[in-house]
Amino acid sequence: MRPLDVVIAVPSLLLVLIVAATLTPGPVGMTVLVGLAAVPDAARVVHATAVAIAARPAVEALRAQGEIWWRTAVGYVARAMRRTLAADVGIRLTGSLYLVATAAFLGVGVQPDTADWAVMVDRNRPGLLLVPWPVVLPALLVAALSMGANLLFDATQQHPLAPARGDRKGTPR
Repeated sequence: MRPLDVVIAVPSLLLVLIVAATLTPGPVGMTVLVGLAAVPDAARVVHATAVAIAARPAVEALRAQGEIWWRTAVGYVARAMRRTLAADVGIRLTGSLYLVATAAFLGVGVQPDTADWAVMVDRNRPGLLLVPWPVVLPALLVAALSMGANLLFDATQQHPLAPARGDRKGTPR
């Protein structure tokens, strides 16, 4: 995890600006770059969650029974991690969305004539005091997309097919 700490120390926007200045990525390259920038933070969350779950007595019992390691990892640990990971995906999506919007606002990673909300905000900024809606509306749409994605991830965690711990039929609370 120590190499990831070094990568986390570099701000994601700085990384995007440096790579975009040297490679001029298009939409696919920007997507890959933003995805790679989110990996270290997500890896820390996955690691911390997995270590906490792997220390539970149930995992020790599975090991004592001679269960195969991958069945323990996928069948128990990964299933126990799904709520935390779903919440983290919503956070990472929001951070990635804002990173892409910031880069597009700065003119990095997208063409100046691209139909992009951040580019719309940048192009309409000079007339902000005269007519604020061409700036406010795209900014609100970025925020609404972020909130909508997080609400969607929250709703999937409250779905009846994803029971909370102790809520399974036949399992006492």
